[in-house]
Amino acid sequence: TTLIKMVESKKLSFENVVTFNMDEYAGLSKESPQSYHYFMMNNFFNHIDIKKENIHIPDGMAKDVEAECIEYEKKLKEYGAISLFFGGVGVDGHIAFNEPFSALTSRTHVHALAEETIRSNSRFFGGDYTLVPKLALTVGIGTIMGADEVLIMATGHNKAHAVKEAI
Repeated sequence: TTLIKMVESKKLSFENVVTFNMDEYAGLSKESPQSYHYFMMNNFFNHIDIKKENIHIPDGMAKDVEAECIEYEKKLKEYGAISLFFGGVGVDGHIAFNEPFSALTSRTHVHALAEETIRSNSRFFGGDYTLVPKLALTVGIGTIMGADEVLIMATGHNKAHAVKEAI
């Protein structure tokens, strides 16, 4: 809400910003309230002055998710290096949907979610573990590490163990 208020008061502009979301669940439409597309549009992008053509989010409903990942990575490269990768960490230490021990050279790809991630994310699906998609499209660790700057944020006690183990 702080960034939205800053845009509303003309203290900040996203007019020339290009964004690439880090991930999306496979099999969820843009209209699904649990999709990251829906979340980002309704909680942020629809409230700021960003150009719609500058918003990039993997298509979880692509007929060929592998091809979608290849195209997403190509589109990222068209813009050159990512200036800032800003992401969070999961309770098991995953970044984007790269579960622990993901290849350090990986690029945007389809990734199977770990049981712990599925269990943790069931809170977004009414607590029903069976409704959580088992696959996600995600930027890879190699993609993230290619950014000029990487900022990973961890909030809450339940992520303290993941941060401790990373350090």
